[in-house]
Amino acid sequence: MMTRACRFVLALALAAGSLACTTVHKAEPTEAKSREDKYAEYVWPPPPDTPRIRLVDIIHSRLDVEPRSNFEKALIGSSPHSPWDFLKKPFGVALDGQNRILVTDPGTSALVRFDRAGRKMDVIGVKGAVRLKVPLGVSVGPDGTIYVADPGLTKVVAFSPEGKLLKVFGHQGELVNPTDAKVSPDGTRLYVTDSKAHKVVVFDLRTGEIVMSFGSRGTGPGQFNFPSALAFSPEGDLFVVDQMNSRVQVFTTDGEVLETFGALGVGFGNFVRPKDVAVNADGLVFVTDAAFGNVQIFDADLRLLTFVGENGSGPGQFQLPGGVAVHGPFFAVVDQLNKRVQLFRFIEPKSGE
Repeated sequence: MMTRACRFVLALALAAGSLACTTVHKAEPTEAKSREDKYAEYVWPPPPDTPRIRLVDIIHSRLDVEPRSNFEKALIGSSPHSPWDFLKKPFGVALDGQNRILVTDPGTSALVRFDRAGRKMDVIGVKGAVRLKVPLGVSVGPDGTIYVADPGLTKVVAFSPEGKLLKVFGHQGELVNPTDAKVSPDGTRLYVTDSKAHKVVVFDLRTGEIVMSFGSRGTGPGQFNFPSALAFSPEGDLFVVDQMNSRVQVFTTDGEVLETFGALGVGFGNFVRPKDVAVNADGLVFVTDAAFGNVQIFDADLRLLTFVGENGSGPGQFQLPGGVAVHGPFFAVVDQLNKRVQLFRFIEPKSGE
């Protein structure tokens, strides 16, 4: 976590230097940097401003995390040894306490976990009594439990960190189209966006029973038009992406509207097709927009600081960005049509900047 001084300096630098940024920018690479990281030259904001965000990695498949010989890479590339070797239709993303990247893939009906440090990939939800069908939103609770919203099952499925089935939320008829799920900051409730029911449904985490719900279809405060995702701030405020109303609404945990930001438009801070939201430990808010091909970053007062990305298929570009997740200085963004997930990192300001 950044110090308060560093966060203040970072916010000022981002706000001053990057609002006009509309393309991917490369820093001048040094030979040492190029050897260390092939994406080190992709930074935001652009020169001559001091870089504050950099691209760390791009992951398409098992080959991007597991060490392989050239022969093995060629063999897997031509004939995958499992259906999950390559991402097909990635949708949601989460980062766990070990900075492993969890990606839902409705194209393979699986949750894929990439362990960059451990140099391995594993798959969750493809065996056992309850198998994933159309996994969408994914999150990791404070105790490491993994929650996957699956509209194909009309349920939210909870797995242990080892991938063992723990619990299923949503009895018959309770959920119509669950698209995301997050545990409340106090660890007692599970909040679920039910997109086609245009509401948020809240479950008791221990019993699995519904304790409340809020929302209805409409454009007014507290109403939704296909809500797609949600996230909690460090203070416990609930952020909900109101997708077809092109906005994000902020609620108390009891469903009371606090504020709304964003509106349909192409200006800074507006949205066209917002997809997901994440809030980091410092209160920065990340919102992906499939139409803009980027992720917009707001400060804790919901003022736009910067955005990363544009439409395209190169490093730092997106075609239909979907899920976004944050952990520490890292944030990951699903790049749906490019069939990959991109990992970014905030660069800690140097002393005196």
